[in-house]
Amino acid sequence: MGSPPPGAGARVAAFAGAPWAAVRPATRAGVSAAAAAPRTCARPVWLSGSAAFGKPFGGGAAALLRSRRARVVPRRGATRGAGPPSLLPLCMASEALVEEEEESSDDEDEEDEDEYEDDDEAGDGEVSSTAAKLDALDAGHPAWLPATAPAWVGDTIMYIRARPWLQLLIAFPLYALHVLYFSTGGWKLPQSAIPNAKGLFSNVGFDTAAGAVVALGTLLIRKVLLRLPRALPPLLSSEHPPWSVSRADKRKIANTTVLLVVAYLASGYGAVLIEQVLFLLVGLGVPLTIATTRAWKVLLGHLIWVFAGVKILRSKLNPFFPRRGSWLSWKWRTNWLAWAVGGYYVSAMFFNGADVLNHWLLPSSLFNEDTVVSKLINPENRDVMAMAVGCVGPCITAPVFEEVLYRGFLLPALACYLPMWAAIPVSSVLFAVHHLNIQGVLPLTVLGFIWAILYTKSNNLAVTIIIHAMWNSRVFLSSFLGLRNFTDFE
Repeated sequence: MGSPPPGAGARVAAFAGAPWAAVRPATRAGVSAAAAAPRTCARPVWLSGSAAFGKPFGGGAAALLRSRRARVVPRRGATRGAGPPSLLPLCMASEALVEEEEESSDDEDEEDEDEYEDDDEAGDGEVSSTAAKLDALDAGHPAWLPATAPAWVGDTIMYIRARPWLQLLIAFPLYALHVLYFSTGGWKLPQSAIPNAKGLFSNVGFDTAAGAVVALGTLLIRKVLLRLPRALPPLLSSEHPPWSVSRADKRKIANTTVLLVVAYLASGYGAVLIEQVLFLLVGLGVPLTIATTRAWKVLLGHLIWVFAGVKILRSKLNPFFPRRGSWLSWKWRTNWLAWAVGGYYVSAMFFNGADVLNHWLLPSSLFNEDTVVSKLINPENRDVMAMAVGCVGPCITAPVFEEVLYRGFLLPALACYLPMWAAIPVSSVLFAVHHLNIQGVLPLTVLGFIWAILYTKSNNLAVTIIIHAMWNSRVFLSSFLGLRNFTDFE
């Protein structure tokens, strides 16, 4: 395309700054002023278009008049250099210019009307589509529910879906069943499925069997009830991931990651400082046991890390969190019940298998060492206060923050540079390494792997947050209630 005529910017600015109806009279007034100009002016009037025709035309009008003047036929008997020409050609050119401007404006008005009509039609389409969805919701039949299903089934599903508190009430007994029964019992095989000197592969826990039933049932539902072409969807890919990273945020990923690592290391020094303050309080007579002091140190150090991490994510990648942010997606008024409870059961099955393999590969001496987490779960003298303080971080704040950090930030950040089939395993390994527990790297990697897949398939981080909270709470509840978890090894 060619360059715009001189003064086009002034015309656009004038038309943008005032209504079109207000610009048109100014145009006609400029032409009238030009017609009333004296014939004996020293400078040809068409060379001062801006002054004669007003600001709406500017230099563009003068240039157009120059081009039209070149095509004006001189009057009969006129000679070159005989003085200023008559204003008749100028008026003719001016009228032609006004007509051209009006025609172009009429064309633009027609185009605008067509665009408005198209927008209205599109809007009507969107409204009708939304209305259809609302009608489907009112009808009580979700899209995946067969049309032959009774109406009350769809009504019940939609009623539960719209009430997160009701989903929590339904999830609680299913969770209690898993903690109190499935996790504490199992079958002992007559001999090890795989001969080994450690006595492994000789038991099958009820929780492993329950997870297998949920997994197989899900595949059957997808194939038989939903009639999907594939019972098992591609796990390491996502056509519509639950995140969107802008180019500006992509350039900030490395810097944000470095700041997060520094903040994590600094929180460790903060925990040491907190420990010294707690010892000082004990010296001043505050009744704190060794287990309670340890629990407060871990909790406060963890809260420092959480506060610093959230602050970094919000400041460097603003907006990061919903609703304005697009890095992650969490929804409560949706059907997360099946995803969370089913994902929890299946997670237990895969974790048990990875745990058995972990005991088979690593020396037994590694599993006899006490870690900070094990001391929080089983404090000295069964200190209830220490257990209550120690469970706040693992059961409440850690599930939320770790899911935000690893599934909400790290996974999308890795997906910017790696394909999804590589980003999910890498984020899972980093999730396990972050816990600084060598004997738990393999099982935690499997958990991170399962939870990353659940997030990309459900498009809802609330699912993995709930699973993570239930998982950590099970350990503390089992210790508090004195339950002995049934394992797949002796």
